[in-house]
Amino acid sequence: MRARRVTLRLLPLLFVLTTPACDGTTGGEVVDFTAVASGPADAVTGQPLAFEGASGWRGTLTRAKLHIGALYLAEAMPTADAQATSCILPGNYVAQVVQGRDIDLLSNEPQAFPARGRGTTLEALAGQVWLTNGDVNSADDPTPPTVILHLLGSAERGGERRPFEANLTIASNRVSSSGDATGTSLICDERIVSPIPTALQVRNGGALWLRVDPRSLFRNVDFAELEAAGDTFVFKDDSSDQPSANLYDNLTHAGALYEFSWVDQAP
Repeated sequence: MRARRVTLRLLPLLFVLTTPACDGTTGGEVVDFTAVASGPADAVTGQPLAFEGASGWRGTLTRAKLHIGALYLAEAMPTADAQATSCILPGNYVAQVVQGRDIDLLSNEPQAFPARGRGTTLEALAGQVWLTNGDVNSADDPTPPTVILHLLGSAERGGERRPFEANLTIASNRVSSSGDATGTSLICDERIVSPIPTALQVRNGGALWLRVDPRSLFRNVDFAELEAAGDTFVFKDDSSDQPSANLYDNLTHAGALYEFSWVDQAP
């Protein structure tokens, strides 16, 4: 599944969101590489994963799937003076993976993206994870929206147990009415997790590995404020309560959830 409906080429970044690309002419060898993603290294495939929430809640995840639409690596991290938005990083993009897939976050096994990435051997200092399954700039593509994050599990505190479920999308439900300085709300701001600090070079041989630790999703999440739907407590898909808003914020911010690395031998 493609994150966008355009073919990307290794060209200088033109600061147009639809064409972030790698520059193979500024130094470094152009290479194709394997890209994989997984849950954390200590996850055991087929087994639940324990986590801690806020206010004394402890839980267990029994299902955690994340849809990733694309990956990008860039030469530079933004600075206070950089001309960049959360959608576009400053300078050149040096690597890209443009066909996405669903990732089982309860597995430590490498799950390969359906097509090889392309980039240069220049060092990358910032990464992006695109949480989309269509045109990243259109809140209405695809229709109906793709479920980006699906979770099942339970949380306990003081003898109380709350089974929970989350099915989060990133579409018109995430568009702010206030928008940016021009009055336009950019859905790409919501769909692109950026900048993720990294320090690596893609090469011939080996693989780019993105690890996603779902335990970080529950930082500051208080399950006491979740509403029940029958026997299950449900995270809302509109961030209208504290736990739903915090879960979504953790998903879409470049914190401990996402980690890029390079392994010298392709899995």
